[in-house]
Amino acid sequence: MTQSSPLHTPVIVKPEDAADYLGKMGIAIPIIDLALNAGEVTAGNITRHHPVTAAGLTRWIHIVGTLREALADTAEWIGDDPQNRPISKRIDRRYTLSTVCGTEPTGVIDHPSGPMAARRRGPATAEAVNGIEPLITVEKLRGIATAHDVEPPPGNWFLVYHRAEDLVRREVSLPLGFDRNAGQFTGWKVRVILDSWKPEGVTRRPIDVGGEDVDFRVTEVG
Repeated sequence: MTQSSPLHTPVIVKPEDAADYLGKMGIAIPIIDLALNAGEVTAGNITRHHPVTAAGLTRWIHIVGTLREALADTAEWIGDDPQNRPISKRIDRRYTLSTVCGTEPTGVIDHPSGPMAARRRGPATAEAVNGIEPLITVEKLRGIATAHDVEPPPGNWFLVYHRAEDLVRREVSLPLGFDRNAGQFTGWKVRVILDSWKPEGVTRRPIDVGGEDVDFRVTEVG
């Protein structure tokens, strides 16, 4: 499996600095909380009688829908669907934000490489990550004293989440690159680590704990 290069240690924004850092992008943490809760509720309604992919798919669908709606309500973001990949795009075009289920290192601040996608990603994700020239290098970012004092670099960011046993680990991160053959991120430029989100009042363990989400395939129409 593809691993991030040790030459590109990501800039880490700690949970105590995350709100201010994401605020510069126009992202409020309560919006992320709202989206994760929507995914938790709907995934929790899935039983063993549903298709095996239903819980993870349902969680992802409702996280994406709730996140995009809440961001659009701020009037700073609009929804877009390049190559059928649902994203939110800042109206000044500095940032996009999409959502992916991550592996166990999601939200783990001291992990050497950070998360990968829980499953292979397709051409649309590859194009999003590799299709633009980097506007700022990791080396430039790391030359500044504290990451949270820096304007977040423009680019295609991801809300990465992982449903662990009793909580959801999460981060908002900017990929370093993407390996098309492996279908995986190659590492991260910036990882904004958020405090884990813990569901309240959950009476049933969701089927997709530790599981995966969905991929996109681009098909020709007509």
